[in-house]
Amino acid sequence: MFAILAEDRSDAEALVILVKRILDREDLKIHKKGFSGCGELRRKAASHILDFARQGASRFIICHDSDGKDPGTVRKSVRDGIGGKLDLNSYRHAIIVPVQELEAWIIADAKAITSAIRSLVIADVRQPETISSPKEWLVAQSRTGGKSRPLYAPATFNKQVAAFLDVPKVQAKCPSFRELVEFVRAS
Repeated sequence: MFAILAEDRSDAEALVILVKRILDREDLKIHKKGFSGCGELRRKAASHILDFARQGASRFIICHDSDGKDPGTVRKSVRDGIGGKLDLNSYRHAIIVPVQELEAWIIADAKAITSAIRSLVIADVRQPETISSPKEWLVAQSRTGGKSRPLYAPATFNKQVAAFLDVPKVQAKCPSFRELVEFVRAS
């Protein structure tokens, strides 16, 4: 059984859907916890890993956006934050660091966005991990026709778009997504 720990609720919910899609197992039970940001994730993830392990979880996905920082540095920071409270090596885990933000994975499949929000059409982006703030970029792209209110709200739509994402397409465009797929399939 998987457990997912992410910076916020919408990331955790999207990851649950992605893991089920990667494995083609809608019935899969997955524990999840979305924190209130990266600091809380690093401070509190250890206790949630222990709780989820007691509830039967054996594989842990810890997701932390890189937010423009080097993904290796972010991964080490997460490992150090959690590792001070628990031996992560005792658990099958992956620290997944989307380059920039998880929304880069969403942007990788413009067709999935339109499938979730029929009135929103964005151009294909060949390298979504090069967009410096994918969440803000996606929201800005969704302000069509001069509207002040965007069509895309990540907290609402990330999980909906995740249900339509073309996994091989996102893998091809986002190396950080490949890490997630490899861990999930190896488990």
